[in-house]
Amino acid sequence: MSLSRELSSAEEERILNRVANEVMKMEMEQVAIMFLESVKPIVFIGSQMGQFFIAPFLSIFGNLGIDYIKFFEKRENVEKLLQKLEEQIKIRDEDKRIAKIQKKLIFDKFGFQLDLLPSFLLQEGNGFNGKSSGFVRIIKKDSCESLAISFTVSDSTPREILNEIAANLDKENVRRALMLSQDVTLSLVGGQRTLNIRGHKTSMVSYLWNNAQGQKRMLETYGMWCNKSRRLFLFALTTGPLTGQKKENNQLRDLRYQLGSIKCH
Repeated sequence: MSLSRELSSAEEERILNRVANEVMKMEMEQVAIMFLESVKPIVFIGSQMGQFFIAPFLSIFGNLGIDYIKFFEKRENVEKLLQKLEEQIKIRDEDKRIAKIQKKLIFDKFGFQLDLLPSFLLQEGNGFNGKSSGFVRIIKKDSCESLAISFTVSDSTPREILNEIAANLDKENVRRALMLSQDVTLSLVGGQRTLNIRGHKTSMVSYLWNNAQGQKRMLETYGMWCNKSRRLFLFALTTGPLTGQKKENNQLRDLRYQLGSIKCH
């Protein structure tokens, strides 16, 4: 790419979103805003100096380095980035506020704690009965990622948690929460009979989720017995459609975080 070529509106939009998302991911939004506000009056001069000093090295990065120089030489792009960061801060803070409210709601109704990540929302299932038994669905906003939680009180420790996990996937409310329609097939990927999550006896089975349209997702199911509260928790978590992008690795990580944060007594 030539330094004299102008970026298209679509290219500028891609850079804007990429920079804003990376800044928010690293939680450096306040530092970025202070820096952008301070350099905004001289941004064009700075970009010209950047071209002079780093141009010989830009071939190492291909067109990417030049794209960023061209983006930041426009003061209006810096202003757009500032506005984008401020908007995302407001959204994130509101998501955190809602997550705190829903965490309290889960504890008050069901008697266990779950730390919801921002952008994950509680949807109450049908037929929950309170602290003795119930069903909870957690979904990610603007995504297909979801976590279904069923729990029941039992007088005796279940002999085979894996059997309970399999039976859980046959329940109508669980299948509906995970969008397991009739055209979905589950292929066994692996499992572990003995796990330990927060000191609780736990088993896990993972599947590859396929439907007739060729979509693929990962589905993980867990059974966790709490000896103190005498409750058997059954978890099923599913990712959104998989397309091979690196960011999809974060889907299971975030869902597992919800599971790992549970405090059942």
